[in-house]
Amino acid sequence: MARPSLNDIALRLGISKMTVSRALRGGKHVEASLRAKIVQTANELGYQPDPEIAKLMTHMRRTRRVAAPLTLAFVWAERSSQEIERSSWSQQLVLGAHQQAAKLGFQLEEFHLAARGMTARRLSDILEARGIPGFILSPLVSRSRGHVSMAWEKFSSVVIGLGYARPQLHRVHHHHFLGMMTALRMLKKQRYKRIGFYCGSTINERMFRAWSASFLAHHPLARPGELLALRKSLSRNDFLQWLRTAKPDVVIDAGHVVKDWLASLPPSRRPDHVSLGWRADMPEVPGIDQQAIVLGAAAVDLLVTQYQQNERGIPESPRIVMTEGLWRTARTEANSPA
Repeated sequence: MARPSLNDIALRLGISKMTVSRALRGGKHVEASLRAKIVQTANELGYQPDPEIAKLMTHMRRTRRVAAPLTLAFVWAERSSQEIERSSWSQQLVLGAHQQAAKLGFQLEEFHLAARGMTARRLSDILEARGIPGFILSPLVSRSRGHVSMAWEKFSSVVIGLGYARPQLHRVHHHHFLGMMTALRMLKKQRYKRIGFYCGSTINERMFRAWSASFLAHHPLARPGELLALRKSLSRNDFLQWLRTAKPDVVIDAGHVVKDWLASLPPSRRPDHVSLGWRADMPEVPGIDQQAIVLGAAAVDLLVTQYQQNERGIPESPRIVMTEGLWRTARTEANSPA
């Protein structure tokens, strides 16, 4: 028995094949009542899209974009241009997004919600007027439990990071639980036992406590006790007091907050240092390279998939894509490649 086609649905309802196609792809120019009839008839006939035709149509769309690449947006939720320039992580993140967009036949344009006079609604109007069908929203920090009032229904969208609370959208983020597990595993191989973790509680909460959970689950000591230090605010005095009490052999931190504080101590009292946010400009501190460039590329992949499948608005079943980091050993001038 032949597979039911778009033409069979069109003949049954007495409408054009193009109208059927648009309705099944979620096109905006088909009335809701007619779309419901078309979907019902398609189900009754047992219609299933032909994967080979879908593949061909995707190829044709990509071919057209080579000549005139469609623009997607990368929206910086909070950081200014100056802050981005000072952050190697942010630069790698958006570089990965630009590179992947170009590879897939798109171009990426950056926008800033923190720009003077800019609001989420105004930005939505700008994107719609420019014909930009989708955007990536950068990590939220101060508004990690807040709401950004974009006109979600008009766009495909992806949020970077786990801290975003409302609405629930497709997200990509670094696998923080695995990152901590990897750091602990590497330190255990080096015979460390008194491994301490000094971190702000807010950033840990923002990732649903992935770091602290992994620290407790994989620590070489059954009861790490005071070796886990989560603070609302970090300070040099508090850190040094914690060192005297907990006596860690090595300190893990979320970035490089404690680097200068440790450097102020005499070598005999100075524990080693590992970062969960390894930086190329501080290679002397080993740790987890979160590979922001890979994260940016993954965000574009997820966004382009939505665009090609004509998905807009808040998804019924949001997807979370996680990317892995890499362990980077300490590198000093003495062991750096010539």
